Amino acid sequence: MKSWLFVLLALGGACGGDDTSAGARGQCAEGGQLNSGTCPVDHTAEGACSYLVDCGVIPISSSGNDNHFDWGACVDEIEGFITTGQDLVIDCIEASSCDSLKVDGSPDDPNRNEIQCLHLGGGGN
Repeated sequence: MKSWLFVLLALGGACGGDDTSAGARGQCAEGGQLNSGTCPVDHTAEGACSYLVDCGVIPISSSGNDNHFDWGACVDEIEGFITTGQDLVIDCIEASSCDSLKVDGSPDDPNRNEIQCLHLGGGGN
């Protein structure tokens, strides 16, 4: 009986992890574009905000509260910067690790003022 248990545990250990995915902790999410050089990048406000969602920094959508910073508010904020500011913010987000982007309240109610990359955008148009 003990030998069967050992065989089952050995098989389970050999197969563990084959069907998992890295998700927000994968190479692209942790290293950012500048560090890994192999991550596909959508160099747009939408792409940068999607990265923040994938990292668990902001929610994809807030639950009816207009004051929450979600994907749509993120896109609007970045698109409100002048072109140079947009590029700086997007570059910063793409180059940052998920852990360095997380702020108080992430991901459900993040404090947008603590997302340091957004400070690089300067004023709006």
